Amino acid sequence: MNNNNYTLLDNVTHKDLRVIPHYSAEFGDNVASVPVFATELANVIKHYPVLFYPTDKTASDFTMVALLGLEAGENLFLNETLPENYQALRQQSGWAADYVPATVARGPFAIGLHENGNQVMVHVDASHPKLSTEQGKPLFLPKGGNSDYLNRISAILAVIHNGVQVTSDMVSMWHAMGLLEPMTVDIELVDGSKHTLGGHFAVSEEKVAALSATDLHTLHQHNYLQGLYLAMTSLNNLQTLIDLKNIRKHQELQAYA
Repeated sequence: MNNNNYTLLDNVTHKDLRVIPHYSAEFGDNVASVPVFATELANVIKHYPVLFYPTDKTASDFTMVALLGLEAGENLFLNETLPENYQALRQQSGWAADYVPATVARGPFAIGLHENGNQVMVHVDASHPKLSTEQGKPLFLPKGGNSDYLNRISAILAVIHNGVQVTSDMVSMWHAMGLLEPMTVDIELVDGSKHTLGGHFAVSEEKVAALSATDLHTLHQHNYLQGLYLAMTSLNNLQTLIDLKNIRKHQELQAYA
């Protein structure tokens, strides 16, 4: 939590604060990928490809991410970019999937440690565009208790807080075992345009299949084996992104017809 605008949330200072529970480019949600955590992986892989982005030029460390778009600044799960005739894909929240990754779903909130270093506390970014005193979900009840919405946000923040270290350790072990490899995908869309998806790593199906009994046992002991298969399976969701991209391209073709 490095943003200087974050302050400790309390039911006196922020008693009238509300949050607009909607996803939109207006709120900064037009991003092509977001970090995800082991603690949410089973939900993430229902919709999104899970890839690994090297955090340095030597590819010695990685961030696990969910891919949301095929080019920079593109989030194919935002309703506002879907044609109106695709109502089945639209959600009231503005996000065209049942599960929103925790780093997006948390909105203007983050967890910070109390000065004693042990107690985790909810902080709020006072400059966030989703904050309002006139519309949206209230954070506190009239008598000062937490609203259902704030309780849900606290649960989302717990997913992140509990997942940071275990995700780092898990991905580090996968990398040390040589299970991550560079991935490049060439995509041709319905309008004939071509895209190359690169710069990421993915779990190698071949290398997973070749794991020794010892390595499999080690992964199982650390509870990293299931996540490995989940991340590998998630690559099937690349087709979902291509389909969502083609929906928009088809709309553009019709507009120019």
